[in-house]
Amino acid sequence: MIREKHFDAHVAVVSHFPEQDMGFGIDADEFFSPIPGIWAEEKRPGTVAEKEHLAREMYSEALCSIDPDTVLLSVGGDNFCYPNWHRWTVFQQAATAKKARSVLWGCSVQPSAITSEMQEVLASFTHIIARESLTYDALRNLLKDNDVKLLPDPAFLLEPKPVPPPEGFREGGVIGVNLSPLIMRREPVPGIIRENIRVLIERVLTQTDMSVALIPHVTMPTDDDYGVLYEVEQSVSHGYRSRVWLIGRKHSASELKHIISKCRILVCARTHAAIAAYSSGVPALVLGYSVKSAGIAKDLGMSEFVINVSDIKDANAVAALFERLHSRADEQSAQLSRNLKQYIGKITDYASYL
Repeated sequence: MIREKHFDAHVAVVSHFPEQDMGFGIDADEFFSPIPGIWAEEKRPGTVAEKEHLAREMYSEALCSIDPDTVLLSVGGDNFCYPNWHRWTVFQQAATAKKARSVLWGCSVQPSAITSEMQEVLASFTHIIARESLTYDALRNLLKDNDVKLLPDPAFLLEPKPVPPPEGFREGGVIGVNLSPLIMRREPVPGIIRENIRVLIERVLTQTDMSVALIPHVTMPTDDDYGVLYEVEQSVSHGYRSRVWLIGRKHSASELKHIISKCRILVCARTHAAIAAYSSGVPALVLGYSVKSAGIAKDLGMSEFVINVSDIKDANAVAALFERLHSRADEQSAQLSRNLKQYIGKITDYASYL
């Protein structure tokens, strides 16, 4: 989107995993990485002031590159949903000091987590673009003097890139399943998420003629969906293993979107896996834990099929909701298709902020 508007812009990416970003073809002119030793120290317990000090040292090279002609795009949609949001504080302080502009781009912010300190940082952004209405309503109420807009996540515009399907993959005859370590760390009962997915897959394989594709969407060293899904694959009985495919970890987001678009339904933990499904007209059952999944589903009329991880205390919870969605899959797919045209059309407004 930046290249279309400003083809000669110098794009620098601050990344903890630049080699992976480059491998996935991120179109950047320059990468800044945190200083590894400080990063390890910054993750240890400490006061907010101590963490901010370490963050300034950790990102010192990137912070020194900011000047009045810089536009900071904070593109991690849920940066302010996690305890390490102090990292964005130091970038905003540098932007303010150097009279640079900043955009909180396609964000979700948990309203109940907004402290007075966080509100002060949010107020320092030149523009805030919320990607769902729950965040938008909360920020408009809190930041009355700031420019806050509501636009869908830009990922809805991602073009799928065709890849050869696994042998035997029958379009419309596959249930996609995405699971993440992040969601499992938030489960209320140890092992309950894995047990729910086991029950779900068993029902799909024994009660329907459909197959299952296990689709990793994030494969970072510290947060790898592939490892969790590999364990799920290994737990399937050998008699049904031929109807279960584990998708490889080397696919780009565009390739994963193509695979997801060929599924009948996607059961997922990752927000951007859900977005890949929604934007392809594929109904999604989302295992959520924050405002982002609830808000995006609400705006598309899919709230009924979001289940909060904290509410999953029974081994049949996900399978029961899946059966309800499966019985109405055609109806939900048609509803998505009706809503998407107007919904996605709004995304072009992002370009005006560049």
